[in-house]
Amino acid sequence: MTISEEISELSTLLNDPSTVLRPPETVMKPTNLGAVRMTRFSFSRSLIRRAFMNQWEIERLVVDFDEFGRGHIIYRILAEGKLFHFVAFTSTIDESLHTDRVIADVWDVTAALVEGEIDDKFLQFLSDEVPKQELSRLDSRVLVLTRGNRSVRFYDHLVERLANGKQPESKQLGDAGYIMRSTAFYGNGKFGMRSFLGFEDQHPLSAPYRAQFLAAWLFREVSYESVEHCAKAKNPDAAHLNDEWNCFFGLGNATGLGLVPWAMKHPEELNSWISIRELALSNVRSLRGSTLNKQILEEWFDKAYQYFSSLGGDDRWPWMGPDSLAKATLLIHDTFRSLSENDFPFNDLYLWAEKQDVEITELVVSLLLELDNTDDEVIDSLLKVTNEKKDNFNVIVGDLKKIVEEKYFWLNELNLDESEATHYWWVMSDNAEEPRRAERSIIDPAHREIPIDISLRLKKLTADLYATNEKTSVSEFLHSFPEHGIAVKRLLNDSGPYSEPRENVCDFKHLPLNLQRFQLAMYGMDNFAPQSTDWLRVTLFQGAPRVSEIGSKDSDKWILPRQPGGLT
Repeated sequence: MTISEEISELSTLLNDPSTVLRPPETVMKPTNLGAVRMTRFSFSRSLIRRAFMNQWEIERLVVDFDEFGRGHIIYRILAEGKLFHFVAFTSTIDESLHTDRVIADVWDVTAALVEGEIDDKFLQFLSDEVPKQELSRLDSRVLVLTRGNRSVRFYDHLVERLANGKQPESKQLGDAGYIMRSTAFYGNGKFGMRSFLGFEDQHPLSAPYRAQFLAAWLFREVSYESVEHCAKAKNPDAAHLNDEWNCFFGLGNATGLGLVPWAMKHPEELNSWISIRELALSNVRSLRGSTLNKQILEEWFDKAYQYFSSLGGDDRWPWMGPDSLAKATLLIHDTFRSLSENDFPFNDLYLWAEKQDVEITELVVSLLLELDNTDDEVIDSLLKVTNEKKDNFNVIVGDLKKIVEEKYFWLNELNLDESEATHYWWVMSDNAEEPRRAERSIIDPAHREIPIDISLRLKKLTADLYATNEKTSVSEFLHSFPEHGIAVKRLLNDSGPYSEPRENVCDFKHLPLNLQRFQLAMYGMDNFAPQSTDWLRVTLFQGAPRVSEIGSKDSDKWILPRQPGGLT
C-alpha cells in the first residue's frame, strides 16, 4: 500500500462504523484532555525520528563565548538537501529580570532558525534584530524566532560541579530536568518571517511545528554548550557531563493562557491531532497479544516506573505527581500480567484502565500507543490542515437546528443559564498583546475581546433559531441577527468529531490547565508542574539524543529518562 492510499484509508476510518473509536463525549471532556500524555506522534519525537531516519547533518559551526558564556553560537544543519543555520546570541542578565512570562525586555538567550547561507552581512542583521524579539523586523529567510533564560536555580550549580570535576547532584536538582528555559517560539510569518504556507510539500520542515521543534532541540544544545564552556573557563580541567547526564537535561518551558484561545479557534487542527491518537488506539486495541508486542509493552512499563520513581514528589494539583504515577504504573503492570494471556490483552488492559482515574486511563493510552507503527509520512500528512473551507449559507434554519440537536446536545450539560457561566471575558491585553481572561464585572473588553466563548454563542444562537421559522434561509436569518455570524459559521463548518472541547471557557469554574496540558503533551512535553490555575512549567526533550548522536543510537526510546542517582 502506498503512502497516499494509507492516508486515504485512515481518513475514511473516522466515519467507518466498524472502527472502534472512543466517543467524543469521553475524549473531549476537559478532565480527559487534561490528563493526556506524550505519545510517539508528539512533535518533538517525530522531529527526532525524521532527523535520524534521513541522516540530517548538524554541526556546531561557531562558538564565540567569553568566560561568562556571553557571545554567540551557530549551528549548521543540512537536512534532505536543504541548508539551515541556528544562531543564538547569549548574554547574562540580572537574576531579578528572569521570568517565565512571555513579557520581558531582555533575555539570557535570543536565537533564530534561518534557511540558507549566513554571511557577515546577514549575521550582523540577525545580531541587530533577533535580540529585539517582538520589536524585530525580519525577512523570509528567518523561520523561527525564540528566546529564554538560564535556570536561576540550576545553571550555576552545574557550572560549579563540573568546574570542581564532579557530576550534578541529583538531590540538589530535585525534579528539575533542564538547564535553560524557553519562553516563546515564534513562527508562521510573524514579524516578517516565512509563513508556514511558504514551505513546499517535500520540504523537511513542512510538517506542522517541525521548524519550531528543530529550533527547540538546538536551543537545548546551546544550554549544554554554555554550561560546559563556563565550567571550563573556571577550570581548564573541568569535567564534562558523563554518559548518564549527557542526555538527561531537556529544555524548560512555561506556558500560560494563550493556548486556550488557540484550541478554541482551531477546531480542524484539534480534530486532526486527536483523531490520529484515537485511530492509533483503535488499531492497538485490535492487536492480538504477540510475544514481541507484550515484551515491548513490558519494557515501557518498566521505563515509566523508573522515570517517575527517580523524580519523586507529591501530587501536583489537579494532577498526580511522580510518586502517585510510579504507584499507578506498578498497578498497570500487575494488571497487564493478569491479562497477558488473553486473546486481546491490549484491549482488555484499556477496558480496565477506562474504569480507573482518568490519569491512569491516559497513561495506559500513552503506553499502548508505543505499539502503533503508523508511518510518519502518513501522520505528517494527516496533521496538515488547510483551513480552506468555504462558507455555505445556502441552507435553512431547520438545517441549523438539526446540527445543534445532533452534534451540540452536550451544551445542555454545561449550565449555561447560571450566572457563573458568564463570569469571564477572554481579551487581548493592550500592553503585551497576550490573551487574558478578565472578570466580566470588572473589565469591559471593548475592541480587545477574543471571541472564543463558543458555548455561550451557540446557546444564544439556539434560542433565536427556535423562535424563527424553519424554512427561513440562513442568509435572511443573519440579516436579522448579525451577531450570530461566528456561531453559524461554527455550525456550518463541520470540523470532525473531536473538534470541540466540551466546556465553557468563560465559566467561573473553567480550568485553563486542561487545554494547556493537552497541547503541551501533543508538543512532546512532560513533567507537568502547575503554578496556578492559569499556567504551568514543563520540560521538553528531556532524555533526547544530542545532535552529535544522529545515527548512532535509537531515535525513539529516549522519553521517560531515569534521573541519574534518582531521588527514591
